[in-house]
Amino acid sequence: MWILGGDTCFRKDMMQSIPALVQVLVIFSLVVFATTRKVHLGLAATLGGMALGLWRGLSPAAIFGYVVMELVKADTLLLLVLIIGIMAFSAAMKRSGGMDAFSKALEGITPSSRIAMATAPLLIGTLPMPGGAILSAPLVDAMDPGRSRGRETLSAANYWFRHNLELVWPLYPSFVLSASITGLSVGRLMTLNAYSLPILFFLGLIFILPKVSTGSGERAAVALERPAFAKRLAQFGHSVMPLALLLGSYVVVDILWRFFSPALTLDADTRTVLGRYLPILTGIVVGSAAIWFGPAGFGAFRGSVSGNTLKLVAVVAGIRIFSTLISIGGVAAAAAGELAAAGIPALVAVALLPFIAALVTGIGFGYVGLAFPIVLGLVPEGGAFPREAAIVLAGAFGYAGMMLSPLHVCMVVSAEHFGTGIVATIRRFAIPLGAFLVIALAYVWILSVALS
Repeated sequence: MWILGGDTCFRKDMMQSIPALVQVLVIFSLVVFATTRKVHLGLAATLGGMALGLWRGLSPAAIFGYVVMELVKADTLLLLVLIIGIMAFSAAMKRSGGMDAFSKALEGITPSSRIAMATAPLLIGTLPMPGGAILSAPLVDAMDPGRSRGRETLSAANYWFRHNLELVWPLYPSFVLSASITGLSVGRLMTLNAYSLPILFFLGLIFILPKVSTGSGERAAVALERPAFAKRLAQFGHSVMPLALLLGSYVVVDILWRFFSPALTLDADTRTVLGRYLPILTGIVVGSAAIWFGPAGFGAFRGSVSGNTLKLVAVVAGIRIFSTLISIGGVAAAAAGELAAAGIPALVAVALLPFIAALVTGIGFGYVGLAFPIVLGLVPEGGAFPREAAIVLAGAFGYAGMMLSPLHVCMVVSAEHFGTGIVATIRRFAIPLGAFLVIALAYVWILSVALS
């Protein structure tokens, strides 16, 4: 018995001695493989997180406790409510005809449907919200009703253009956290990362939404049918009203919350959670009211919460469980320590640490919070390599890891909406993402020379 018990302990210690980075890659591979075999992503992510927790030495009872705690957390519950609200609003917009009207009106003020298809998720992306890609997905869908570009292309386009502003827009939590940790001003960080927006936008147009040739006669006919620009602009304003009220309410409540919340007697966690969800939930209510009291009335909301909505809620819940168990297991921090201890060159670590952290967490502020403090320690102020250039390098690779992460809620909801898989979605934007990293490396080199 003692020998058997000793052998079991030895094998357990040996399993736990495997590097955290290897553990993450093994579990990620199994989760992704399971999804390709039609296993529900929420279930695959939950089981993967539990397996990783056991591998990291957590007891089954502890894992169960962490799962329950995550599912009843205010942050998780509000996120699930928000997902349901966004899905209901999107369905009501589509059923009322507002989504088709918006897409046609947007096409009317842009040079082509291709530009409109890229612009719609970009506009939604100006106001970051959890799972916001599900709000822009119906707009992209309405611009290609015949699915001439393919489901995986539409999913990739929605996901890609939705996140073009991630590195440069000061409303993103990851941007705010980056400025806070690095000590850079908002204006300086925007200037350093300004290259990313046009590069990402045009790479997306070239590789994800290439031009589709049409006959000159057809183009001329379309041009003759188009009304005056002023009328098209008015049509756009009318069609976008529920969405404009949603986004406008979001901005107003967000500003009011930032101004008045410091005076409220709330603990830091409650203030953070309310600040994250109150503005966008208010926007959803106001936008939905505009549809409810419009011509379509309450009928637009009948059946708006469907089985697909509940399936998506289960996926998001599974991802949250996976992320929590990874965090509790200390995987990202352990992987970062392993890279540093292995003597990997500082600049390689500056790129790899945010990439891995983003891949593990699937969220922007996750990789910033986990990796940037280590990155700043690897590149001291006044060192051989300019710190600002290193920050840009870390941001670019963190962004790439976030975009590739199967834990990124936006990719999951986008793939679910268009009826495709996350692997197929990744395959469609892998080339422009790789091209972006190459351009980012060249930009960082130029920046390092200029700042030296």
